[in-house]
Amino acid sequence: MELVMNNDEKMNAGIIAATAKSARVNAAAFDSAELRAGPTLGQGLYLIVSGPTPRPGANVRLLPVVGDTEPEYQQIEIAWEARAANDHDDSMGVERYEKSMPLSGLSGKKGIELVGANGTKRFNLTGH
Repeated sequence: MELVMNNDEKMNAGIIAATAKSARVNAAAFDSAELRAGPTLGQGLYLIVSGPTPRPGANVRLLPVVGDTEPEYQQIEIAWEARAANDHDDSMGVERYEKSMPLSGLSGKKGIELVGANGTKRFNLTGH
């Protein structure tokens, strides 16, 4: 099962709620989000997100929002942090990021909602 979303196209078509953005100061934008089956049988679904790196050397992370014990859609925010000056990494000059996380145990009653600086995207995981 694979769902592929292009955020810019969806926002232009009015499918993504552009007014619903992350309230984080360090929120990162995304332009692609998809669900993929795990690399081996039985590993469940993974969320794969990519987009422009907010600034050179930024470390982008996918963070589940905690609080509501049984949300309809479990929110996962895209945030970034600056790397320490002495933290040398091969990604220092990279202009794009791609991050993934397993969804096992992270889904709300209906699915997940990815929340970035440029909008949100819901994935319905109930099959309805």
